[in-house]
Amino acid sequence: MRQATMTGSGAKILCAMVVAAVISVPAIAGEQGSFQKTFQVSGPVELEAYTRSGDITVHAGNSGTVLVSGKIHVGDHWLSSRQDDVNAIQNNPPLQQNGNHIKVDYVNYRNISIDYDITVPAETRVTAHSGSGNETLDGLRGSFNLETGSGDLKLNNLTGEMNVHTGSGNVHSSNVAGPVDAESGSGDIRLDEKAQGDVHVRTGSGNLEIRGVNGGLRVQTGSGDVTVDGTQAGEWDLRAGSGNITIRLPQTAAFDIDASTSSGSLDITPPVTMTIQGSTEHLRKNVRGKVRGGGPELIVRTGSGDIRID
Repeated sequence: MRQATMTGSGAKILCAMVVAAVISVPAIAGEQGSFQKTFQVSGPVELEAYTRSGDITVHAGNSGTVLVSGKIHVGDHWLSSRQDDVNAIQNNPPLQQNGNHIKVDYVNYRNISIDYDITVPAETRVTAHSGSGNETLDGLRGSFNLETGSGDLKLNNLTGEMNVHTGSGNVHSSNVAGPVDAESGSGDIRLDEKAQGDVHVRTGSGNLEIRGVNGGLRVQTGSGDVTVDGTQAGEWDLRAGSGNITIRLPQTAAFDIDASTSSGSLDITPPVTMTIQGSTEHLRKNVRGKVRGGGPELIVRTGSGDIRID
């Protein structure tokens, strides 16, 4: 049997043909679609919104109307068209209404996500869950239960009870009023309160910055720094595993102080009245006493960080 062998320029031509064949496989551009739907409502609204990887934005608009706008994104662009799937979602978006209850549901299509922009009456309660998308709320009054796996949570001009959780994203709030329960596994949390309400904040390894607190406060972080200012209207309990803690209170604040650090320093500006028995050496790491006659208890603990109270 004779075998043919291709060498030199012939081999180069064959190689070029193979490369050309590979390159010539068409890349199908990612189809995108959109939809919009209006619902008529009366009175306060209850909104549920769920998405696996898309963003959710909810903001205040006119009373009596809920407007849901969706933008469809296709994640895989090769070999087969997804336009039929996009068309199916556009023709029948995952939206439901039952009176004043509006539900925006998950889509059951592989590698397809939807970003939502939702306009609601100001009096609206919101429950929103996203796997990896961001969630943004603005200008609402109600109660808010928000969760995202790895996206950020942005809360602006909200009034009402807030329960927010993110696995690895950040939490940012501005001009919010009401009790707040916020948690992040590894992200930073920044809260800006404008009215009275208790605050409970936890993060595994992020930093915490809380402004304008007027109520009780509980703070926990594993390895981040904590900065707090506000007015005590109940017990404050702040704990950090290895971060610094800085607290700013009004110049006339009266409180009971119980502060300790394992390996950091203590810097307390207002005069503390203490009853001391035995050696004073421990006062470099532990202080317990009363400021201006005493008041709500301020408990501060950090393992290896510094504590400063102004």
